[in-house]
Amino acid sequence: MNVTKIQSLLQDFSLNGWLFTDFQGHDFISLDFLQLTHRKCTRRLFYYIPAFGEPIKVLSSIEPFLLDHLPGRKLLYNGLAEQKEALSTFLRPNASIACQYSPGGNVPIISSMDAGLIEYLRSFKVNLVSSADLMQHFGAVLTDGQIESHLQAGIIIHRILERSFRWIRESLNKGQAIDEWALLCQMKKFIAAEPIHMDFPPFLGIDEHACDPGYEPQQQCSKPIKEGSRLIIDIAGRLPEEDSVYYDITWCINVGPDINPEYKRLFDIVNEARSQALSYIRSCLETGHPLRGCDVDALVRSFFQKNGLGDYLMHRTGHNIGHNCHGIGTNLDDYETHDDRLLLPGTLFSIEPGVYTGRFGVRLEYDVHITLDKQVRIYGPVQEKILVI
Repeated sequence: MNVTKIQSLLQDFSLNGWLFTDFQGHDFISLDFLQLTHRKCTRRLFYYIPAFGEPIKVLSSIEPFLLDHLPGRKLLYNGLAEQKEALSTFLRPNASIACQYSPGGNVPIISSMDAGLIEYLRSFKVNLVSSADLMQHFGAVLTDGQIESHLQAGIIIHRILERSFRWIRESLNKGQAIDEWALLCQMKKFIAAEPIHMDFPPFLGIDEHACDPGYEPQQQCSKPIKEGSRLIIDIAGRLPEEDSVYYDITWCINVGPDINPEYKRLFDIVNEARSQALSYIRSCLETGHPLRGCDVDALVRSFFQKNGLGDYLMHRTGHNIGHNCHGIGTNLDDYETHDDRLLLPGTLFSIEPGVYTGRFGVRLEYDVHITLDKQVRIYGPVQEKILVI
């Protein structure tokens, strides 16, 4: 709990304070940010960090010790009337208070306060402001050690992919019948032999199955892998350590040299869309233009529409990456949500545009790190053409 850093940010954002609250473990952000114990509160607790001065804890007198690990003075209450009286000492009319909600639900990952609680807090006549941008500074800005863990995870991921590609080619050369399910099972063996953690197995699909971004092979109805097959693999993992960061990529592969011209055309368009997103990010960082996640996504969608592919998009352009594959920071999204947060220096995110026509599915993904000095870094191989195996 770096109160000094928090208060400096509150002053930068012209906010009076930042409020956290929980009841029976419902608020997952407060649980993590305040490092609350496994013992859940049975009466609501509040923790308020003002822009200036000492933090304030508001707790039921029945559960007075739940925030003792945090700095600040303690206000105990008995009953709702005393709770309101304690809150009124800092929830003053017209004060601008950050809390964990998103206007209109535009950034769902930050919406850990329920609507009823928002109504209750607004009864104090305060101006509630989303903590979405504040939270990035604590949940999304990565350390040098975390970036190194990302790089090391990438080395392992690409080693798994290389072994998988070699297995496909060797199996076909031997005349063995293989399919998506067999490939997934073999990849799981390669994964188990590495010091890598994955919350979910790789997503992979052959030919038309690649048109489903969330397709997971099943033993039944699994498509065969043969000469001329098109393969898409989305694989993500991190080192097992507690503070490690995910590496998340998607590659497009052709089995054998006979590449369908339409497949190549779509691949080139998706590759150009990804390049344009990266160029826009670099330009904003160099010129100081506000760099919002929704604007990157809008740019990419406009590019696809100009190329007649607007009807074949199924997901946003990218997502934040942290210790969880989908982190708490800004997403490149003006499609599934409207993420108007800024892409901050120190954060990591994917750029992964994709088109899915029904017959052809193409998605290209790499991970982008904005360094603290506003440089753009990609750690690992970048796919610029269809990989032939």
